[in-house]
Amino acid sequence: MRRMQAWQYLIAIFAVFWVIFAIVLIFSDFPFYIISMALTTIAMLSLLIIALAWAYQNNL
Repeated sequence: MRRMQAWQYLIAIFAVFWVIFAIVLIFSDFPFYIISMALTTIAMLSLLIIALAWAYQNNL
């Protein structure tokens, strides 16, 4: 059986973090504008880290 790569684990970890962070922001009664900016920023940084992990494991 083939072992999962690090970037695949990171996708799951960041997805769970993103959902929990979204729930916390929504229940904290932040304005929609702040929530959307925060979630977009976290999503972009997560994608950057995942892309770097993928590139590292594929020797790019």
